[in-house]
Formats: sequence, C-alpha cells, structure tokens
Amino acid sequence: MFGGGLKGKMFEKAMGHALNAVGGSSSSGHQQGAAGGGGDAQVQGGGKQPFQFSLGDKHQFLEVRDNGVEVFYSGRDHNTVEEYELGPTVRAQLPSRPQAEPFFFEVKIVNTGRNKEIAVGLGTKNSKLELFPGWQPDTFGYHGDDGNVYYENPDDPVMPETDKPFKSGDVIGVTLDQSGSLAFYKNAKHVRTVQLTREHLAQELYASVGISSPGGVVRAIHMSGAAPAAADPQQGYYPQSQQYAPPQQQQSYGASAGGGVRSNCQGNKKALLIGINYFGQRGELKGCINDVNNIKKLIKNRGFREDPSRMKVLTDDSRNPSDQPTRSNIIEGMHWLVSGAQPNDSLFLHYSGHGSQAKDHDSDEVDGYDETICPLDYASAGEIVDDEMNALLVRQLPRGVRLTAVFDSCHSQTALDLPFIYDCYGNIKKQKVSRMGAGKNLLETGLAFKSGNLLGALSAGKKTIDSFVNIGNEGKAQAITEQTRSSQGDVVMLAGCKDSQTSADAYVSGFGATGACSYALIDALGRGGSPTFIDLLSTMRETLRSKYSQVVQMSTGFETDMNTPFIF
Repeated sequence: MFGGGLKGKMFEKAMGHALNAVGGSSSSGHQQGAAGGGGDAQVQGGGKQPFQFSLGDKHQFLEVRDNGVEVFYSGRDHNTVEEYELGPTVRAQLPSRPQAEPFFFEVKIVNTGRNKEIAVGLGTKNSKLELFPGWQPDTFGYHGDDGNVYYENPDDPVMPETDKPFKSGDVIGVTLDQSGSLAFYKNAKHVRTVQLTREHLAQELYASVGISSPGGVVRAIHMSGAAPAAADPQQGYYPQSQQYAPPQQQQSYGASAGGGVRSNCQGNKKALLIGINYFGQRGELKGCINDVNNIKKLIKNRGFREDPSRMKVLTDDSRNPSDQPTRSNIIEGMHWLVSGAQPNDSLFLHYSGHGSQAKDHDSDEVDGYDETICPLDYASAGEIVDDEMNALLVRQLPRGVRLTAVFDSCHSQTALDLPFIYDCYGNIKKQKVSRMGAGKNLLETGLAFKSGNLLGALSAGKKTIDSFVNIGNEGKAQAITEQTRSSQGDVVMLAGCKDSQTSADAYVSGFGATGACSYALIDALGRGGSPTFIDLLSTMRETLRSKYSQVVQMSTGFETDMNTPFIF
C-alpha cells in the first residue's frame, strides 16, 4: 500500500509538472528548487501566489485571517481539545483534481505554538473537521509533533517516530500525481511517499491543515493543479467575489464566545504614568521621574493627549497631594484608567519605581512568591501585590480594549500575573523556578553546616526546601494562572526583567538618568517602521544585552500572534 520512499520516473514526472508550474527545476525528485524551503524570498521572487483557506470549511476553534492565507489556533478552548482529543482542521478553498493533473501545495509553519501539534495533508469534502488529516478514512497527513506521516489511522503511522518535529519557519510541501503517489517534503527534503488507491483518486482532495498547538500559525505559500475557482459555492468554499477581508474594527483571537479580542487602538486613549524616586528614603532612585517625562513624549506622538481627562501622572516631585504616587492614589488611578473603556480603546500604564516580592498564598506563583510594586508610602500603607493589580486592571477590562503596561521595576516579569509569556521567537514559554537559585541555596546550606553555622544552615535549608517544593509545583501554578488570570481584554505587558532579576536604575549618555527598560522601549520605538511584537522584544533585549544582566519580558492576557505589528 505504501510507496516507501518512491523515487521512480512517475514521481519525478509529477514533481516536474508541479515545479514547472512555479518556474522550478525537475531534474531530480529531491531537487525541489522553488517549491522547497526557500521561505518568503522565493515566494516573492519565484512569482508564487498564496492559496486561500476556506472560511466555511474550518473547525470553529481555528481562525482564518490575513485575506484567507493564514490559520491561527488561539488555544482558548484547549481544555476541550485535550479532553476529547480533537484535531481542529481547515480545508483550502479549492480542491485538487488528481485524475486530471498533478497537484502541489506548500505552507509555512510560522509558529509551531506550545506543543507543535500541527498536521499538513489531504482530506475529502466529507472528512471531519475535528480530526487531523491522517486520523480518519480518506485523509493523509504529515504531523509536526512527532514527524510521522499518518495514513487513515491515528494509531498506526506509516513510519516510526522520527523525533524530528516541525520548527517555526519550516516549509512543508505536498505533491500528488495522477498515479496516486503522494509525497511529503520539509524544507525541500523528501520525507515520505505513500500510494493512494483508485478510490482515493476518484474523489476531490483538499489541502488540509490541522492545529491543536496553542499559538500555532500556518501560512499558505503556493498551490498548483487545483480545480478552477468558479466552483459551486455549496462545495464549502467561497467564490472570489466573497473572499475574506481583514476586519476593519477588531479581530477575534478566540473561537468561543469567551475568547479574547484584539483592539485596533483607534478609539479613546488614556494613560496612567507613575514614577517614584523615593526622595530622602533608603533606596532612593534617580531616573524614575525622568522615565515618566520621556514616556509621556513617546505616547503623545502616538495620539495620547496631555489633559486631565486623558492622562494622569503620579510622581513624587509633585506638590499636589492627589498627584503623589501613594498607594491610595495609585489604586484610584488604576480604577480611573479602566473605567468607561470601550472596544478598540487604547489604555497605557507605565510604572517606574521599586519592585519587590511577597510570599504567595494562593498557589498561582511558580516560584512561590507574588510580585509587588512599592508606592511612595509602602512602608506604612503596604505594597501593591500582583493579584490585586490583575483584579483591578486585567479582569475588569472589557473585550476588545487594549491595555499596554510597562513595569520598569525589579522582579516584574509577572507583575500583572498574565498567563502567557513569550520568547523572542514568539513562542510561549513555560514559567520555571530558577534552577540556579535552588542550587545556590543548596550550596549555602552545605557551606553553613561545614562552618558550624547552624542558624545559617537552617535558614538556607528552608530556602532549599522551598525551592524544590516550588519546582514540583510549577505545572499546578501555571495551570491556576491560565485558568484564573486570563483576560477578555487585549492586555500586553513589557517587564524590565524576570521575576528572579532586578532592573537597573541607569545613566545613558545623552539621555540622562533612566530606567534601563524605559530607555530600551523608547529607543526601539524611536527607530521607526512598524515593528512586530517579536521585533520590539528582540530589539529591547539587544539594546540592554551588552551592559545589563536583566532580560526584558513580554506577556499577554490571551494567546496572541507575536508576528503582528505592535500598536497602542
């Protein structure tokens, strides 16, 4: 039944037809040329045209966007997907005609998402959209989590596990010739060929993509050999006159009614700016008020207005008691910021000051500690804990409202307790307890015992035990955060450092005293262009890398495509 790596003349002929259709070479079954992993440069240079995914022939948990050429799985309903072992799938608008001419398509894995569960293959019009291609009769798929090719059976892959999963940036190609030879490629390299039957070829087969990896994004690159576009609309795709167009107002990132919604940031704009130098106090800082003034200039160039109804500034050089950054004024300011917000509004919060940590009591912290900010009167009135700020700013935020928050403070990675934290490739990363910190505590315990310092040994020993308990609690804490701290609103936060790090109060020549994170943000956005979330995070980290140990962090309230432009 299986072709087992077929390299014969029939396969070369099929590849030749497919490649000639896009201007490539057919000298060898393994020489994909323009059809292979050339990425976007070849897409543009070789004259390829992206095909479109169907808005009608897709599972409800998937989102088709960018004029129909991109598929995204947010993971908002991931518990349901996991419980029922679903494989949400979308079909292309146009089917192949395998008996008439060779068929070829390729897609780019823009982002593998959290677990790399992505499948690329073929299926019929009647294939169930809740199952991946390759998991049911008349479907065939190449799967990204294990590198296997599946042929009509989820439990019996064609090839043993290759342990070569998809990576972000991979280009997956699929060819089918009139003899029924179906071949899968990754980055122009042949992976596997299987043989379809006459019964398979008698049907219209659709390019199909399944995603159950939260944050996964797949983009159409090219297709040749498809049926004419003037097809019967009842076949499950839309005629060209009804093509999908990008939304003009707001874009949903969750298929369910409870999903988060992106803001286009074209509505009202409000800002709360907080800078505390702690004049005359222990731990006095120098750059926090400067940060507020510099950030104010930045956001005024983005449409924020400096009037009392649109911008509130709290700094400890103010003579007005209501503008001092006390605990009560900061809490009141946070209430003010989110009150009256409507879809497509853009809210901005900037905090520059001390940050600290406090013992966690509700098991939502991976490291066992809540993160806090320190108001001017924190010694008497108390710090403001991340749980409180999440309740004030995140859970109260209406759907479709953007909150951009910047915390230029120590221990700030999870200052808003947002559940989704990203690396500079746009992938979601799991929160973990610092293994280095746990090892340091263990070493301190041993040294204290060796020196006869029993009190020191007991203290370090407790820290060691706490560290290893927290390591064992990582999964539970992450789950609690995702279940209880996710947002309906469009919340994006930039933090000066990891929870285990401190943020620098710095001096930059030509810029003056400043928080390192605030400077990096202003510098990155001041370079012009339209940076994506990934671009912004990468640029800020690069700005600080040579002089500071802190690593800027980015997090969101619901899973978000980091390849989209950063707007606020």
